[in-house]
Amino acid sequence: MEFSIGTCAKIDQVSMVKQAEDLGVSHFGVGEGPLLFSDPYQFLALAARETSTIKLGTMVTNPLTRIAPVTANSMATLNALAPGRTYLGIGTANNALRSMGNSPAKISELMHAIEVSKELMAGRRTTHTWRGQTTEVEFLDKESGYYNVTDNIPIWVAAGGPRGLAEAVKYADAIVYCLGPNTDMIKLIRSRLDKAVADVGRAPGSVKLVSLSWFYQLENGETWEDGVTNGFGSGPISSCITNAGLMDQHRDILGDQIVDASITAAQQYLGDPTAADQPHYLDTWAKYLRGLDPRHRPIITKELVDYWCLYGSPAELREKTALMRESGVDITQVFLSNPFTAQRDIDNIGHSILAHA
Repeated sequence: MEFSIGTCAKIDQVSMVKQAEDLGVSHFGVGEGPLLFSDPYQFLALAARETSTIKLGTMVTNPLTRIAPVTANSMATLNALAPGRTYLGIGTANNALRSMGNSPAKISELMHAIEVSKELMAGRRTTHTWRGQTTEVEFLDKESGYYNVTDNIPIWVAAGGPRGLAEAVKYADAIVYCLGPNTDMIKLIRSRLDKAVADVGRAPGSVKLVSLSWFYQLENGETWEDGVTNGFGSGPISSCITNAGLMDQHRDILGDQIVDASITAAQQYLGDPTAADQPHYLDTWAKYLRGLDPRHRPIITKELVDYWCLYGSPAELREKTALMRESGVDITQVFLSNPFTAQRDIDNIGHSILAHA
């Protein structure tokens, strides 16, 4: 089973990657948030030295906090430390840019960054547009060990909405989507992905679907409320934010109730930017992925938890994981929303899910 774990980079917890590898996790990715977390590439470089089989990547970087040649260099350098077991996870960004008071990247900016990074990571010359200029770029010494452009670096794209998906499949090896164990949502995204792949003339199945869920294993006597408090915190709201637009376009398949609930949660979290009492964006994001912010607890309902989260008893976790794969997910991924409890969660994933795969 291909099973991926994502979390934010916390530099004093690099050992969790070796823990995940030993338990059978196939991929480990760390997010990028310049004001929020440790630097992902320093984290991944240390992890590369401590591991030997697990695949390492960003989950996710974006085209604005680092320009494409810088991203390509960082990945190719990591690929020299961990040959053939790196992947570039990239998207328009949610937390990284919103936490700085900025808007996410445009699809055109994302696609250009992917195209440039892909060519550079393969050792080829390409053109890069930046600050109004278009120039040729190429790694200038590919033989001296500065970077590894020989072993392929797959590209995972976090893309939502019709246009993002249609553009991403031109380059992506995998598409990352916020998905829980709801089969209607999974089948919708799977069908859209397969159509987009066919539309650009790529082979069926050439682009994998990676689900991104929020994880918690319930202990004896615990309820979904404990999952929120002790596990994924406000993580499910991120799924609402990233999927609200697409869900609104497919009410006929998904149903008004979950669509309205997800849109409402996203709006309540982000707030009204025109309101006089709107909190400062730094305050809004101050506790992001650091456990549960009590201010957001009323937003998170059981309906949203059931829809976006992989949680339950060990047996329920195995059942839900199997259901997601049967519905079209190629790689199951959980994002551990609290690095302070990540080691506990990794241990539960290994013993409750992977040990029975």
